[in-house]
Amino acid sequence: LGDSTLRFEIASPLTDAPQIEQINSPADLDATLSHGTLSMTLSNTHLPRIAVRTAARTWQVPFAQDALAIGRDAANDIALDSPKVSRKHARIERRGDAFVLRDLNSTNGTWVGAQRVQEYTLNDGDSIRIGDARLVFKRGFQTEDLTMVDHATFVEMPGKKGGRRPVVIVPGMMGSELWRGSERYWPNPRYLFTNPEKFAYSEQNTFEPRGLVSEVVIVPNLVKLEQYGRLGDYFEEGLGYERGKNLFEFAYDWRQDVRISARQLGEAIEQWKIKPPLILIAHSLGCLVSRYFVERAGGKNKVERLLLVGGPHYGVPQSLPGLLYGQGLLPFGLLGERVRQVLITMPSAYQILPTFPCIYDQNNQAIDVLENETWVAEKQRPLIRLAREFRQELGTHSSVPTVSIFGYGLKTTTGARVQRNAEGQWQKVEFTYDTGGDDTIPDNSTVMEESEIHPVEQHHGSLYVDNDVKMRLKLELTR
Repeated sequence: LGDSTLRFEIASPLTDAPQIEQINSPADLDATLSHGTLSMTLSNTHLPRIAVRTAARTWQVPFAQDALAIGRDAANDIALDSPKVSRKHARIERRGDAFVLRDLNSTNGTWVGAQRVQEYTLNDGDSIRIGDARLVFKRGFQTEDLTMVDHATFVEMPGKKGGRRPVVIVPGMMGSELWRGSERYWPNPRYLFTNPEKFAYSEQNTFEPRGLVSEVVIVPNLVKLEQYGRLGDYFEEGLGYERGKNLFEFAYDWRQDVRISARQLGEAIEQWKIKPPLILIAHSLGCLVSRYFVERAGGKNKVERLLLVGGPHYGVPQSLPGLLYGQGLLPFGLLGERVRQVLITMPSAYQILPTFPCIYDQNNQAIDVLENETWVAEKQRPLIRLAREFRQELGTHSSVPTVSIFGYGLKTTTGARVQRNAEGQWQKVEFTYDTGGDDTIPDNSTVMEESEIHPVEQHHGSLYVDNDVKMRLKLELTR
């Protein structure tokens, strides 16, 4: 189709071994790049449905009947196995075009946002809490509903409810173009493998970020990303935004310390003369940049709402292979190992390490990879300490209203089992997988404490071009 090739693949089963491409030669590199694919899940968004998230899993229930029963009893349409949930807790009933949530005299109540409700007419995107479970109502839509029919009716009213808020898009890792003079160094995955030393991070080896990446990026063993430019294109073409007027795209050097990027985000907002309040829409690493800007770099009084898509809020177990000390511990191949040597120079790579228990040794002892430094080489340990400081400063809560938009239901690295010697060095690593994530980040890491949620069955690198996500963004921007 045009310049793109589509290939249908049956999902691979879960395995115990990490899927690492061995790249030993230019021929291996050419073969790997030519066969690289970016996955995208196509979902039926036409029907109303309820997305459900519990501590154990996330799933979706289509609303194909007149009512959905919710409760602890297994006979319910949505069965929630929790002592905090009554056996027959609540119902969602279809009444004409409306969907009404009704509590069935439950013990602990049914909540929409912070309000306990007895009967409530649901709006698209409403978040429901029953016990510890979170449910999101999705009304369903057609493709044409993603656009504003008459952009002129969406008037410019900064700071007033119903107006078009200024939007700043913050991309993730490898999502900004990097230039030096007239030469564009990134995106160029082939150049990364053949001349990796050019990308090693240091205060002397600097690049100038210029705009978001506008092409598909596939870097074997690292990232697979859709065109970030497509998100801004949607806001312009579908919602009537204008780049440089009320839509801004923040490019940054994704190799550097997130704290530097957050301060630069604040400087860019000042230079753009954006009148607050504004909305930050971020993906992946950009979520940490945006959060740090809000919490520690002066953004709290400027940002009305954070819309965080696929954020590594509590870290990414999949980030471990690129930082592990010990050549041969994982089979990257000769060229792949050269890229790994560059990756270990990047402060941001350490700042997305997991902060939750997911790595265990042969004695079933949890390993805190930000506190225990023996698993990395001596030269890497200052970067571990910077990452630890960053996490302590960032915290785990948001000071402004936040929506965690995240992927679920796809094979994802969720942790690791390691064999380590008496000195604490890792000698063998076996990664663990589950379907609880977006193929890159486990969903228990992408949901911020006390945030609203919006689960989507979609791959990490395609989340921000997913139609379900676009509809949620439209709802947020037109509140």
